[in-house]
Amino acid sequence: MSASRLEAVTTQLAQAGECGIAPYVTAGDGGLERTLAVLQALEEAGAACVELGLPFSDPVADGPLLQAAALRSLEAGTTFEGVVDLIARYRSAGGALPILAFSYANPILSRGAEEACSRLAGAGADGLLIPDLPVEEQTCIAGAVQAADLASVFFVTPTTADARIVRAAELSRGFLYVIGRTGITGTRTELGREGSEFLARVRSLTTCPLGVGFGINGPAEVAAVAPHAQLAIVGSALVEHVHQAALAAAPDQDSDAVSARAAAHFLTHLREGLNP
Repeated sequence: MSASRLEAVTTQLAQAGECGIAPYVTAGDGGLERTLAVLQALEEAGAACVELGLPFSDPVADGPLLQAAALRSLEAGTTFEGVVDLIARYRSAGGALPILAFSYANPILSRGAEEACSRLAGAGADGLLIPDLPVEEQTCIAGAVQAADLASVFFVTPTTADARIVRAAELSRGFLYVIGRTGITGTRTELGREGSEFLARVRSLTTCPLGVGFGINGPAEVAAVAPHAQLAIVGSALVEHVHQAALAAAPDQDSDAVSARAAAHFLTHLREGLNP
């Protein structure tokens, strides 16, 4: 059952009182071959799971860096079908990381939720996160997600009421995505007292494993999040680091290999925050 792979990882981390790194990767940024190499490198470097972003033309929750990555991917010709094939290739090559597909609602609903979820699960995805589909509107895809045995993951923010946090946690499988601050992705932030209090409030309302994201850029942020969560989610910083590494590659270098090494090195650096 596909969702169990993600649930097994987060449950194990919770039982051990540990935190893992969950990198976000924009599928097709630099081409799907590069994405495949990056996924494999992240697994070897010790990622707990990965968020695989399906590029979309209007990523309203994303900051400039992830918007640029989505645009690069779309301009390279990345499609939903291409991402599904990428996941299948990663699995057929022995890839074992839990994959949480990150997609805006339009690419899922435009294909039909049943078909989209079935194809993602059939390729080897473990879960689905839709940032512009709140818990109140999840019924439009809930049946399709359940039928495909994908883990649903929902967001909560510092402005989310307690009752809604509880409902989001009840509907989430694998983990509840806790946004450590308001705003869009990619802005550097410190957790601070208010952030710590918010995470403590979420923890008091649910036993669901927690993944914390938005603004994690280095080991210091990972160290701040680790006592409160099972996953530290790192997106914009990693995506931009890999992109810049590819741009800096020499003409005689394999830019996909350079990107993969950069991803692994950055993840290894982030993991320093798990043992401060």
